[in-house]
Amino acid sequence: MSQPRIVVIGAGFGGLGVAAALTRAGFTDIAVLEQADGIGGVWRDNTYPGAACDVPSALYSWSFAPNPRWGRRYSPQPEILDYITDTADRLGLTDLVHTGVRVRRAEWTDGRWLVETDAGEWEADVLIPAVGQLSRPVIPDIPGADDFAGPSFHSAQWRHDVDLRGLRVAVVGTGASAIQFVPAIQADVKQLTVFQRSAPYVVPKPDGANGPGHRLLSRLAGFVRAERGTVFGITELVNHILIADSVGVAALRRAWATMLRLQVRDPQLRAK
Repeated sequence: MSQPRIVVIGAGFGGLGVAAALTRAGFTDIAVLEQADGIGGVWRDNTYPGAACDVPSALYSWSFAPNPRWGRRYSPQPEILDYITDTADRLGLTDLVHTGVRVRRAEWTDGRWLVETDAGEWEADVLIPAVGQLSRPVIPDIPGADDFAGPSFHSAQWRHDVDLRGLRVAVVGTGASAIQFVPAIQADVKQLTVFQRSAPYVVPKPDGANGPGHRLLSRLAGFVRAERGTVFGITELVNHILIADSVGVAALRRAWATMLRLQVRDPQLRAK
């Protein structure tokens, strides 16, 4: 029986992960279509100051490709992108990727997928979309924004050619990205104003550099599996706490309130 033709859309964590699983299962006719000029997805595109993952690296990595060289408990963007590209090269996944190919539409017809792209048409027996959303910014319609004379950009399209030192900077939003880049730029700018719609909960982040002892233990496969399993178990427990009516929610609220009181001394600002 001939091999099915498999097309995967997207060369981020998801697309490359499924390509790796398919190759391990013995499939060979695989094409990964990527609209950008390189792999990495969200970690290729988001390069704003302070960009990092809010999931511990032991868990935020492929289970089939443990990384004993993580420098921090929560790795920054450059380190995650290096992990993706190094692993893809080592496993031969990069050779399956066709960059600069933007998918326009796909239609199931006559028992086959017809995938229309900017670079022509592809046929596939199996189509696997692995497109993300964090590399496709949504710009709100702000009246007067078109008349603003200064530089303006979304955090997912950070302009590193703009020197923020000494400037008055306005940030719209207090989501996960702002929580990372606002502290990273606030010491350099002249004035920083943050416009907030909904106040987020912020709890302590147990981050830190992995020392020599951790790097030494990470050479042992058993330690890496145990670390990943422990982080997974804790994460599942916290997720359960967040959706269940339990005493754990009250404990998280206390941790949030305590951190807020310690970090924000001004009672009016704290209320906001």
